[in-house]
Amino acid sequence: MALPDAIALSPALPPTQYAAASLLHVDGRPGLQLAPELAALIPGGCLRPGSTLEVGPGSGQTSLLLRLIAEPTARGSWAAVIGFDDLNPHAAREAGVALERLALVANPGGTWLEVAAALLDTVELVVLNLQQECRPADSRRLLARARQRRSILILVQRDTRRGPPNRPPRRMWPEQPDITLTPSQYTWHGLEQGHGRLCEAVITVNATGRRLNGPARSCRLRVGERPTPHWSAGGDP
Repeated sequence: MALPDAIALSPALPPTQYAAASLLHVDGRPGLQLAPELAALIPGGCLRPGSTLEVGPGSGQTSLLLRLIAEPTARGSWAAVIGFDDLNPHAAREAGVALERLALVANPGGTWLEVAAALLDTVELVVLNLQQECRPADSRRLLARARQRRSILILVQRDTRRGPPNRPPRRMWPEQPDITLTPSQYTWHGLEQGHGRLCEAVITVNATGRRLNGPARSCRLRVGERPTPHWSAGGDP
């Protein structure tokens, strides 16, 4: 599958930008910077090229995902989101995502593997929300592609529990990611006296994984009010 065929499914990327998207990959690309709260969870404070990150299930999962891709797109990087048919572009913009550098492939169907491989060849950051179990051979192929192209793969793990509540969720992705970020608590603020309006939420995010080089970490991520990008075209990072 050629890249334009993959991106053609996205209403967020106009046809005039296909050629620009095909030129995004460069060798030796640096790590992608994150918002300070999330940077504190990850060694080096950035997403390493060729790495994999998982966003675990829980309340606030979508808000966490949007904040993950907001800072890189605000700094000029491109991101692609695959298999997320309920992602609201307005919510993404409010979270700070630069929609002009976001490709949405809402429903790739049975071609999700080809779409993911094509986008890993081209954009810095690919989000994959699997709708079916991935075969180990296919997952290893995508991981090798991400490392070779120095792209970053973010996996969305949905809550697939069935039956008893203590049964572990069924994993759609068979490989262990480098780092897993999981929202564990989601608290809204604004109605402390029983009146007013909901204006801000705080998500407790836990980080685990083999690349942490130490114990698990956690942070409190504020969402709701539109975040201020930590970089602008006229200033230093």
